[in-house]
Amino acid sequence: MGLVSYRPVVAALIGCWAIYFFGFLINHLRVRRRRVAEGDRSRRVFSARASDLGLLLEGVGILVVIAFRRSHPSDVSVLLPAASLSLAAGSIVFAWVALWHLGRQWRIRAVVTDDHALVTTGPYALVRHPIYTSLFGMLAATAILVAHWWAAIAGMLVYVAGTETRIRAEEGILARRFPSEFPAYRKRVAAWLPLARR
Repeated sequence: MGLVSYRPVVAALIGCWAIYFFGFLINHLRVRRRRVAEGDRSRRVFSARASDLGLLLEGVGILVVIAFRRSHPSDVSVLLPAASLSLAAGSIVFAWVALWHLGRQWRIRAVVTDDHALVTTGPYALVRHPIYTSLFGMLAATAILVAHWWAAIAGMLVYVAGTETRIRAEEGILARRFPSEFPAYRKRVAAWLPLARR
């Protein structure tokens, strides 16, 4: 099996992270401009502060994977970078499409407004929280390429704990806002891992 230089592959992965978050910036600006143009008068109905704790845990999980890197030779088997970069590219596409379908429902904080719509199209027809799925894919792509095995496991476990915290908090307010539609959607579609139905 062929070898590739390790450093350019890591640089490509860093570029993938930049592209991933660039999509969020562009979407945030697009949604904000649209709200201003339409004279957004939406009123907050429900919020989930526990989601902030989940976000913190997700961030800690990502930091653990990044901080505890294993040493690599200058060249590595092409399989490792191929797996990592393919997963990162798929995660970027999945996140960007999810943001497009989410549209003006996008918010940084876990908030449901009086004009909120329940999005169930695109990636939301596959999992209820595709953005968390995509971020987990980026984390796994990074762990495959750079992390010590124990840091990869620890980081992913902390990330999963954070994601589960966020999902419980956010789905609580969605269920209150959409008492008939959301339970049916939750029963039909997996939360954030396609094969883990809950």
